[in-house]
Amino acid sequence: MALNLEDFGWNSFFQNHCVNNHNDNLAPARVSFQGRGVYRLISEGGELWAEIGGGLRHNSLDSGDLPACGDWVLVDNPASRDRTVIRFVLPRRTSFSRKQAGTAVDRQVIAANIDTVCLVSGLDSDFNPRRMERYLAIAGESGARPLIALNKADICPEVSGRIREAKSLAPGVPVLAMSANAGWGVEDILNYIGRGQTVAFLGSSGVGKSSIVNRLLGRSAQEVRETDSYTGRGLHTTSARQLFLLASGGLIMDTPGMRELQIWSVDGGLDTAFEDIKALAQGCRFRDCSHQNEPGCRVQAAVLQNELDARRLANYFKIRNEAHYIELKKTHSASWVEKERWKKVAKAVRKRNPGE
Repeated sequence: MALNLEDFGWNSFFQNHCVNNHNDNLAPARVSFQGRGVYRLISEGGELWAEIGGGLRHNSLDSGDLPACGDWVLVDNPASRDRTVIRFVLPRRTSFSRKQAGTAVDRQVIAANIDTVCLVSGLDSDFNPRRMERYLAIAGESGARPLIALNKADICPEVSGRIREAKSLAPGVPVLAMSANAGWGVEDILNYIGRGQTVAFLGSSGVGKSSIVNRLLGRSAQEVRETDSYTGRGLHTTSARQLFLLASGGLIMDTPGMRELQIWSVDGGLDTAFEDIKALAQGCRFRDCSHQNEPGCRVQAAVLQNELDARRLANYFKIRNEAHYIELKKTHSASWVEKERWKKVAKAVRKRNPGE
């Protein structure tokens, strides 16, 4: 039985790019599972497993160019086979990226072609406004709509206060309180998932993303573990990104918990996450005010007048500086790669013309 790819997010955006890269021997499919070197795809013929073709791997500038969960790809026409090879990644409508862990300057795409980023925070020891601001900045850069889900409301004595605090961090962003464990409030997320639309759940370990996914699916598709009672930190349960189709239509994506979310790029996302600081900056005396020591700084004045939380401004500086540092490292890395490339060219020329 052939599947309708529109149920899985296929639309005119991908169709147009598919036509531009048309090949009768290639077929479109969406990545529903991303493991180590192996991918599960959804195609018109059903599910199949795939690996990356050598050409795609060779031509990719970094790991961010390789297929990620949610990507639409072109694969060798599988016909009746259940295995195939990914030859091409179609352009992404949206993507949620971070700097890959470690010292290397490399991009990791966490989720691709998502319509809504559901940022999950636990209303226990996990609740952290500064981390939420970081997630909002990266979500703003992704191109997807942000949504905040405050889970574990059944064990929080001050839910209304937490909701107000979350809303103050992100004016205009919907904030939902729920308890996946007790089973209430989760269904409200369905109001943000239509046919062919994808919602990705992001958050640190132990906030209850997998429990929310299981509630929405009506079955235990993801393993669930409790938060470590000694450290208060979340325990990793989801080890890979996965895409699930809801019976009511729409798709949801679970992702592994992230204890570290390093910035990759937040050019536009910073203003989205800190709209209040952006608005205050319009009143600064100098257009290029850094909001540090300049005279006539409206942002610093707002801190002194208790209009702006000093901790929020400090986090704004931290994220901005981190993004600037990463940009410098990316520029340096690109320069080094170009230099090495020309070294190889010069070496090849010398071998061809040893007398010169």
